[in-house]
Amino acid sequence: MKTMVYPERRLEVRAEYDLLVCGAGMAGIAAAVNAAREGLKVGMIEYFGKPGGVPVSGLLGVVSGYGCGEERITSAFMNRLRERAVAVGGVNERNGYLMFDPEKLNRILLELLEEYGIDLHLYTRLVDAVREGEALRYAVVASKAGMGALEAGVFVDATGDGDLAAMAGCPFEMGRESDGRVQSSSLTFQVSGVKAAEVPQTMPEMSAIWRSFPQQVPIDHMVIKYMPERNGLLDGIVNMTHIPDCNSLNPADQVRIRREGTRQAFWILEFLQKHVPGFEHAYISATAEQLGVRETRRILGDYVLTEEDVLSGRDFPDEIARCCWGIDVHNPTGTHTGIERPIRRTYGIPYRCITPRGISNLYIAGRPISATHRAFSSSRINSTCIMIGEAVGLAAPSALRQRDTRKADVAAVQEKLVREGTSVHRSER
Repeated sequence: MKTMVYPERRLEVRAEYDLLVCGAGMAGIAAAVNAAREGLKVGMIEYFGKPGGVPVSGLLGVVSGYGCGEERITSAFMNRLRERAVAVGGVNERNGYLMFDPEKLNRILLELLEEYGIDLHLYTRLVDAVREGEALRYAVVASKAGMGALEAGVFVDATGDGDLAAMAGCPFEMGRESDGRVQSSSLTFQVSGVKAAEVPQTMPEMSAIWRSFPQQVPIDHMVIKYMPERNGLLDGIVNMTHIPDCNSLNPADQVRIRREGTRQAFWILEFLQKHVPGFEHAYISATAEQLGVRETRRILGDYVLTEEDVLSGRDFPDEIARCCWGIDVHNPTGTHTGIERPIRRTYGIPYRCITPRGISNLYIAGRPISATHRAFSSSRINSTCIMIGEAVGLAAPSALRQRDTRKADVAAVQEKLVREGTSVHRSER
């Protein structure tokens, strides 16, 4: 392999923060807002041009995972977001999920971050991390202004892929234990011009139509969520493309996900136009800018969540969030058939899953928490990622004072979460 020596350079420290959140997805925003509400000076970087992550740049729109069996879990952050979305006609509530209009959600989040004084750096890529001993000192970033550094007392990796943690030298795992292959990826797309009065009312009805014909996409059911109706027409978010055996940390695989996802999207559209009532004149109005990545790194923390924890509905003394999603491995090499092992009881997410090993001032918020491959297929659901972000934001002031995430007052964090209406312990329901 040919190499070159990159010249050493002196970088400008562009800002200093109490808390720097890397990644402006939903978990990162929940962390940033809660920390700002607690009085911290908060910075946030985001590679894409919009905050919101997968629900916005990934076009998914939907936030699901708020109950199993008779148990219900709640998020104070999502309750506040829902109120704002209802006020602007930007959310559709049905069948246990919230379906946001991605563009209206983008507007709401931009306003929210501005309201709380969060210093937002869009179109900014994280390129490196600089440590001093056990502590992370700087995040090195690049933008149209060139390279620079951002300094903070506490950092949050909300990149979805554990980029900051990996750059800081934290240990991680990837993929299933047998061969390292990760769950399949998707490219979400939006269809418009769907006739609301004619479309089948339930997904089982549509899935029955789907299974009646040969498919060129490795999924055995339909997944379409609708935004609020306008003048008798619907916009639907289609989450059905499946691109197996791709590692989205590999640039070549990113291209393959985009190329194959686009091919599948237009094949699905043709299927809908031919076979599903109401879709005769539908068209693709957008494909997601952000790829639908389900799994990359899982950052090893002080505790590793297991499949047994998920299936048994385990509670933990240091739990700071809950999850209600079953084991949902999107087959790395085959067809996705839905949730593999549903659960009847919610389970807790321990604080120890968000504190990476070998570093004193870094949190993981969102997808890449410390979990096994199969447990991760449950904990990655976006409602739980958001609740983890809420907890991180409330824990950050204590971690900053103590200069160590492990010395933060977890009991106080739990108390604040409960007081605000976020589910932490089973006894609250």
